[in-house]
Amino acid sequence: MVKAFKLHVKLSWGEERDYLLANDVEPGLEHRYQTRENWQEVMRNALINVPVGPYIKGNRVLPPIATAKVIDVFACEEVDPQLQRTRSQFIMAAVWQKQTDEQDYNFMHHDYSRWSQRQIKADVDHWNNGTKHPWIKLMTKWRIWLQEHRH
Repeated sequence: MVKAFKLHVKLSWGEERDYLLANDVEPGLEHRYQTRENWQEVMRNALINVPVGPYIKGNRVLPPIATAKVIDVFACEEVDPQLQRTRSQFIMAAVWQKQTDEQDYNFMHHDYSRWSQRQIKADVDHWNNGTKHPWIKLMTKWRIWLQEHRH
């Protein structure tokens, strides 16, 4: 029995991480898993928003959010409690690769903080055009450090 879906993703600065799929997205993927042989295709190469810093209990500050590219997806019978969950916003590869940067960004930016929105915009630009954004990356790394050191 599948308890969760684990995504292996790549961040725009090259780091790879694993996440559990957001709870509200799981039922749709579970249906595909049960009914289709190539169930992973909906998620492979998709863009998905992920927290890149920790959630802190009792802290209302969301961790920095980035838009990662899904490398692969796995059905898991056990849930790793150490893994964070993705956010709900994702765009299948068949969609984001045909849209403009602006369309992709407008869907992904959601109501996140200004700096997370800047990271998401830089990520969308990176995935669409290969552009590097060292200043945005530096700011996000600093925000991750801050989030990790909040108490």
